[in-house]
Amino acid sequence: MSSRGNRHTLTIRHVQQEDFGNYSCVADNSLGRSKKYMEVSGRPGPADFLSPPWSRSTDSFNLTWKVESYPPLQEVRLLYRKLMMNETFQQPGRWHDVILTPAPRPPSEPLTHVMAFTLRGLQHSSVYEAIVQAKNRYGWNEVSDIFQFYTQRISSDIHSEEMQVASSTSRSGATSVHRNAPKSGSAWSAVMLTLLPILPWLVSPFGALLHGGTLFDRSKLII
Repeated sequence: MSSRGNRHTLTIRHVQQEDFGNYSCVADNSLGRSKKYMEVSGRPGPADFLSPPWSRSTDSFNLTWKVESYPPLQEVRLLYRKLMMNETFQQPGRWHDVILTPAPRPPSEPLTHVMAFTLRGLQHSSVYEAIVQAKNRYGWNEVSDIFQFYTQRISSDIHSEEMQVASSTSRSGATSVHRNAPKSGSAWSAVMLTLLPILPWLVSPFGALLHGGTLFDRSKLII
């Protein structure tokens, strides 16, 4: 044990398997007591995924992750599943289990194990989830956090969506024009109602012209 101010440290040197277990730290003062627990274990740490979530392929995805473990890893389990999704619900599919044998770790990296695996035969335009669990001679680690990734859409899907958008826009424009266009019958009725008070003055001069009169010769107008 060592102490510096309020910092107290327990150092375990030359760790052996019998040193693994639960440790507790208890602190007392005049106002009460506080206690914390910690587990010391030789099992691997949880896996962290390193891959970007977006695939460049329509039917495959390269998963890369790292695991910290002092002893060499003996076995790794990779599980993945597809999410069935639409606008109203999300339902996970069944897990697919892949058992992997880790390669020997390079001497320059005594703690970190980096692994990769390519999933093939995936469906395009889809969402998937993956988890990883690793084992060394002291046992299995905790399951990793769920990693969500996405496969690429195929070009025909993109083209189809573009055509649907263009078709929808065209129909919307046609409907707008149709709604704004006046009906021919109502338009003609409006013109007639406007011309009705002056209709005699329009008809009379033309009648006079047909009978040889002049426009401004009222004596020869025929009404």
